Amino acid sequence: MYIFEPILRKNWENTERMDAKRIASQTEPDTCEQILDIPYIDDGERAHLLDIYYPKGTTEKLPVIIDIHGGGWMYGYKEINKNFCLKLAEKGFLVASINYRLAGGETRFDHQIKDIFSALKWLGENLKNYPADTNNIFLAGDSAGGHFSCVTTAVNMSEDMQKDFDVEYCGFDFKAVAAICPAIDLLSPNFIMNINVPVLLGERYKQSPLKKYLDVAQIISKDFPPFYVNTAKNDFLKKQCYKLRDLLSENRIEYCFHDFSEEIYNPSELTHVFNVVNPFSVQGDLSNTEIAEFFKRYIK
Repeated sequence: MYIFEPILRKNWENTERMDAKRIASQTEPDTCEQILDIPYIDDGERAHLLDIYYPKGTTEKLPVIIDIHGGGWMYGYKEINKNFCLKLAEKGFLVASINYRLAGGETRFDHQIKDIFSALKWLGENLKNYPADTNNIFLAGDSAGGHFSCVTTAVNMSEDMQKDFDVEYCGFDFKAVAAICPAIDLLSPNFIMNINVPVLLGERYKQSPLKKYLDVAQIISKDFPPFYVNTAKNDFLKKQCYKLRDLLSENRIEYCFHDFSEEIYNPSELTHVFNVVNPFSVQGDLSNTEIAEFFKRYIK
């Protein structure tokens, strides 16, 4: 086992306790249909379940948002993003929230990407059974999920990258992507990011052919779809968010970037992934409304 893995796990255990308190303090909106714990791989594993949400009374097909939760690649489950997904669904979307295997032990980054593509394949084959407009599918992810959203976008567009992970094109393209306070570079000198690399790629990570995927700068292309990116005053990944903004600009990719550092409403709440952990706050709702409106610009 990687020497720092127990330390990282301890940190995520503390985060799990805080998330449990946060979720218990919030009142779940009763506005959406909820189809929970759908297996996208029928093996009985919690990691291979997804949820689907859409507004009650829906009579038409809705654009789709697929959400990938964060948690430092080692922690989390779809339920920690549930209220965020419900609030997005309220804005006129069908939202699919997916689990994936967590890094650590024998589970590596390539396993996680395979899980995400298995979920995408299942959705591509089964969304017809729900009020979903399969011509308009969007992707969202926060923190490590933001990194997954960038990598998933790149891999889905490249046969060569698909070979790296032994996956196939999922069957649809993303009209736009939301990267929420994303991690995008684990390779530049930054201990908080670097400490995760051996967990994701193994202790011989320097020789791993997948190493380039830990720096979005090495896989981004001018063919990326439009991106929404946000950050906030107390976001410890703010520099990474600005780096993604610059990469999008350099590659002439359409984007919306919003740094909430100067917002006047409860600035102490402007933490990392603020609109996910508290989608009921003024600034959380503002950012989520921006995401919804940004996506709606690209509906065909």
